[in-house]
Amino acid sequence: MFQKAIINVVMVVGVFAILCIFSFSSFGQRASAPIFSFGGGLSSSNYTPFWLRANQFGAVPTEENYVHVGGSTYVEYRKGKKIDWGLGASGRLNLGDTKADLLVQEAYLKGKWGIFELSAGRKKYIQGLMDSTLSSGSFVYSGNALPIPKLEIVVNEYWHPDFLGGYLGFKGNFVHGLFDNKRTDVDNFYLHQKSFYGRIGKPTASIKFYGGFTHQVQWGGTLKFPDPTNQLARNGKIASGLRDYAYVVLARSMATEGDTAKYGVNDGWNRLGNHLGTVDVGMEIDGRLGKLFFYRQSYYEDGSLYYGNNITDGLHGISYNTKRKKGLLKIVLEYFNSTSQGGTTFGYTNNIRGFDNYQNNGVYREGWTYLGKGMGTPLMTLDNETDLNATKDVYFDNNRVEAFYIGAEALIGENHLMFRGSLTNSMGNFGSEYIPVKKQIAVGLQWKRQIFVFGQDAFISANVGADLGSWKKDLVGANITLSVPLQ
Repeated sequence: MFQKAIINVVMVVGVFAILCIFSFSSFGQRASAPIFSFGGGLSSSNYTPFWLRANQFGAVPTEENYVHVGGSTYVEYRKGKKIDWGLGASGRLNLGDTKADLLVQEAYLKGKWGIFELSAGRKKYIQGLMDSTLSSGSFVYSGNALPIPKLEIVVNEYWHPDFLGGYLGFKGNFVHGLFDNKRTDVDNFYLHQKSFYGRIGKPTASIKFYGGFTHQVQWGGTLKFPDPTNQLARNGKIASGLRDYAYVVLARSMATEGDTAKYGVNDGWNRLGNHLGTVDVGMEIDGRLGKLFFYRQSYYEDGSLYYGNNITDGLHGISYNTKRKKGLLKIVLEYFNSTSQGGTTFGYTNNIRGFDNYQNNGVYREGWTYLGKGMGTPLMTLDNETDLNATKDVYFDNNRVEAFYIGAEALIGENHLMFRGSLTNSMGNFGSEYIPVKKQIAVGLQWKRQIFVFGQDAFISANVGADLGSWKKDLVGANITLSVPLQ
């Protein structure tokens, strides 16, 4: 273990040094200053406090004390260029009590042409209308797990066509990604993802309205478990041809064809793949004292939202950005609910599409996860993230959740502070309910400031958190990181 850890450290430092030299020598001022970081984390239990590890793009271990070393470097677009390209890389090595994890959080090339950007590789991003820095996490794609390797075409900023007078803006993305083969359920399967959002109001308007959707699909692959009657695939192979991809993109049902001989019973009578996503609305008010943003994400999986069966489920939020330079900068209040799931009845004739079992799936049995972490809101937890069940499998045993959340950001002197806190009522899932409801309180506080070290500016950040309630043994924990830009 120790020798392997030393080798990993040498690899990280070596690769980072090469990237730094490459960036500086090749791109000059286009390259942001490479950052080298190191630190560690401790906890009073075998778990990391919830708000210290949630929505960190897989960087912070769920369990174990650890030390870490990492780095990042980026080459950005040049200002005013219609056509340009860039790249980014960031990695981190976590050395825990029993294991070492080498994480490549970002490694991508990107290019732009006008409003369009094309990228390939791992790149951090989130999806959905919400506060981008202080939210508890988007319902369907929150940045909780490592980024998936992908090809993406995206319009990052709202594009306002001149012929519409600048009153309507649009943005969106289209992704083809690849899931990991470390899973126990399916090998060699894919992510299809797209989103589309519209905005009513000029960029300078004091009131703007937003609306749009996200669409995510797990599709294709080869089963790793027995399916002798071809219920879930055909001879273990899940449909993954070009024609099948068109069905996935269009979310077209196979029920009109019922081709079970080709697809197996499941896909032969349903949409190809595991479909999920959100329909989002929002309103922004930009006033003299600050900016208010109201947002709602409504969740869908199997038709329950279309028929209104799970309309009470969703992420509801209010974000207030002050225009102050010091003191309180931002506050976010959210209410999250996933307890309805359309109810306990599922039927085609009566249009009641309940029993959704959010982010779990009968084919992709590790559910909506990547490398063992949930990709959606961290408020719905996996079996291996708590002590609610004893099996420690990778599936969402706690997906019927009601949560109240507050986030705040402040600048006091030179000290940047961020607070997150949640009160969660957990009901388990249908067929495995928690009686009585399991309550959990989680809080996390981050402190960050600029300091002078090694003859130059650097940043130090520290987090302290605590979890109290029924999910696991009560705990407190903390971590610290020193980040040094290499000028």
